Amino acid sequence: MAQGYTSANTSVNRSKLPAIYGRANFSAKLIFDYGCGKYTDHIEDYIRSARRVYLPYDPYNQSDDVNKFSVTMVINAMHAHYPVDVVCSNVLNVIDNDEEVARIARHIVEIVSTTGGTGYVTVYEGDRSGSGRKTGDDQYQRNAPLRSYLKYFPNATIRNNMIVIRKEK
Repeated sequence: MAQGYTSANTSVNRSKLPAIYGRANFSAKLIFDYGCGKYTDHIEDYIRSARRVYLPYDPYNQSDDVNKFSVTMVINAMHAHYPVDVVCSNVLNVIDNDEEVARIARHIVEIVSTTGGTGYVTVYEGDRSGSGRKTGDDQYQRNAPLRSYLKYFPNATIRNNMIVIRKEK
């Protein structure tokens, strides 16, 4: 089942660094931003200043060339077992079906498990009711608390108001 809503227009932050970047403790040189949104120049500048490589990915807000490059870099890193840290900030909460959330979570776990990097996931909890609903044209909000996403990430923990995924031992 495909997403019923792209929620592409929920990406509005042009200059403020997403909170996840101040909370995450990056150790890998490659940072894969799964669902990065439209505006990434300020994030790329921040990552570059930390001497890391920013790999944005968003099927609804980035060009095919940008997405293809980022995915190719991650696949190459996976083959080489070169660490990749994955960021997924306020993405899962705008997806209207569990199967798609599970698919994205599996990708994050696979990257982390294969490369030895770390995954960092945040969500906007909305009203925390767990009752999802349409919030605008082509927009959806799950309204689920952060802990409800743990079922998608085996052995993950919640730290600093984010889900932290590490390689299974």
